Amino acid sequence: MPVTVYLENRESKRTKEKAIRVQLSVKGVTLQSTIGHSINPDNWDGNKVKPKSYKNAKEVPAERINADLQKIKSHFTEWEMDLKEKPTKEDIKKHLKQALEMKTEENPIPVKVKRVGFFTRLDEFTKEEGAANGWAYATHQCWKTFKNHVEKFNPKVTFEFFNESGINKFVIYLRNLGLEEKSVTKQFNNLRWFMYWALRKNYTKEDTIKRYRPKFKVLEKPVIFLTKEQLLHLYNFEIPKNGTKVTLTDMNGNEYEKVVEDAGGLAKTRDCFCFCAFTSLRYSDMANLKRTDIKDGVMYITTMKTYDRLPIELNSFAKQILKKYEKQTFPDNLALPVLPNQLMNRYLKHLCELAGFNEPVTRTCYRGGERVEETFPKYEMIGTHAGRRTFICFALSSGIPPQVVMKWTGHSDYQSMKPYIAIAEKTKADAMKLFDTEMKK
Repeated sequence: MPVTVYLENRESKRTKEKAIRVQLSVKGVTLQSTIGHSINPDNWDGNKVKPKSYKNAKEVPAERINADLQKIKSHFTEWEMDLKEKPTKEDIKKHLKQALEMKTEENPIPVKVKRVGFFTRLDEFTKEEGAANGWAYATHQCWKTFKNHVEKFNPKVTFEFFNESGINKFVIYLRNLGLEEKSVTKQFNNLRWFMYWALRKNYTKEDTIKRYRPKFKVLEKPVIFLTKEQLLHLYNFEIPKNGTKVTLTDMNGNEYEKVVEDAGGLAKTRDCFCFCAFTSLRYSDMANLKRTDIKDGVMYITTMKTYDRLPIELNSFAKQILKKYEKQTFPDNLALPVLPNQLMNRYLKHLCELAGFNEPVTRTCYRGGERVEETFPKYEMIGTHAGRRTFICFALSSGIPPQVVMKWTGHSDYQSMKPYIAIAEKTKADAMKLFDTEMKK
């Protein structure tokens, strides 16, 4: 510690007070000096004024004296750490003056500032980054989920907690919740993004997150899409009336009954999903498609995710869906009867179950550190994004070059098309085997 505080030996005859002195030792250079304050020795404990209510003969309160002492200690500790060369005594005198002048006339007594907590900063982050990057509702919900995970993990967590040990504890906590490894990875990446932001803002000095990354075992999920036959079947599927009991077969061949609910909502879901499958649109872009975006058989879409301006030619199937609703009026001049994404996902599973898409699909993942294989009927794994995947897989397997498909889908790099290209190549190989088998009959 470069600062030693003590009282002068001589005492004032008038006030009976002694001057407070400091010995400043920086890189081997020592300077002794008073700091402009005196106190009664009875109120001194060797480092600070004892009673909080004490005022010296000049009516300077104990808080002010102690604050000046703390400023000197902090200033010289930081200065010595940053100093490369041995200072002169004049340098030390100048820095002592700077330390004592670190105050304003309006607020001569430093006020203890309450430290802003981790979760308050997290709220600041989501507000700031959300506005700067135009986050969609779903992205805000993802960050709300992240905040809930951290609050349950440690409601008193601080930035400094997330050193290597703290990061590992958080990852282990997420795994113990039973989350898939891909979800754990996503939560870690959220933590990393937030910590980088906090470092940039100088809200923390803890930067372990820059250098340390736990190992994650992430396996790619199967790309779920409809075959050509399934898409056409769904497009032409007549939905039974409400209350109808339909006999279905599960993926193991067992029969069961299902009651049709909200046939109208299922019909809207069918048409909106098929429109995505015939045009490559994401749900967000389909949900924002206005009639004014369509001119002479071409849609002009500014994508919600990437802000790309894409012209997409409409095929006869997409045109027929639009024609079906051309005389109906929807809010904001929308072209289609859009349902909320969460509701549409639920209806889509119900719809595909009624349509008989029950073949088993097996997916492998790591959950809680364990490799897990799970098998579901296909309809349970179909969501709104499967429409876009269906378009891409069908277009590529039909021989349309990836570069052309990317102009419709808005994919910016070839790498993102690789999973679909692999599927298209397998589909074509299977088709050739079928052709070969048929020819040999």
